[in-house]
Amino acid sequence: CDKFLHTFNNWVPEAIPSKFLSKGREYDHNCMVAVGEFGDGTLDRFMERMDAFIKKYNDKALANQISEGGKMITFVEADSPADITALNAFRFVAALAFKTYVIGEDLQGISVDYGLPKNYERVPPLVDSAVKPVKRMRYSHFGCNVIHEDIAYALGVNTHKEHMAFKHAVEVEGGKLPAEHGHGTEYRAPQDTQNRWMNMDPLNVMNPGIGGLSYLPKYG
Repeated sequence: CDKFLHTFNNWVPEAIPSKFLSKGREYDHNCMVAVGEFGDGTLDRFMERMDAFIKKYNDKALANQISEGGKMITFVEADSPADITALNAFRFVAALAFKTYVIGEDLQGISVDYGLPKNYERVPPLVDSAVKPVKRMRYSHFGCNVIHEDIAYALGVNTHKEHMAFKHAVEVEGGKLPAEHGHGTEYRAPQDTQNRWMNMDPLNVMNPGIGGLSYLPKYG
């Protein structure tokens, strides 16, 4: 099914309007902001602050010749229900599309979520011994430094080993992995976290095996 979807995707029109795609391809990252109007001028105040923000940094880029054309930031507004629907759809299907991409390209991959320290602005570097991935796709929650990353590898790579190496790389930078979606049965939780879970669930009937704990009744 994913092979078919990957092939069929090349035959259908792009879901995102060209005015967004063309600007998106000019920059190495993009931010989607949804703003509501509550009847008290919320949207107007937001636009005033956004215009001032853009002018400030574009003027700085022009003065310091930081960016070709003198622009660090470009703003594109969704001005129709169709635009809004397309952007919202992209937001929610980007993660799901990764699975179709790796299967369609005869690759394999891992998906992680991690939190980074406040004001951390770099991409966490891979450890020296890490296998170079085919692609890293990053997307995040604006303002809270929680990052989601899908990493594609060639077939034959030990993805579990690379997964744990990446976890270590994030922690070296002062981050935490996982951050948003919990430890599940994939990650070992810190000892104090395990102790708290065991105190809350002494019979081990709620989430057996979570965070590296035993699957056995009463933790064996």
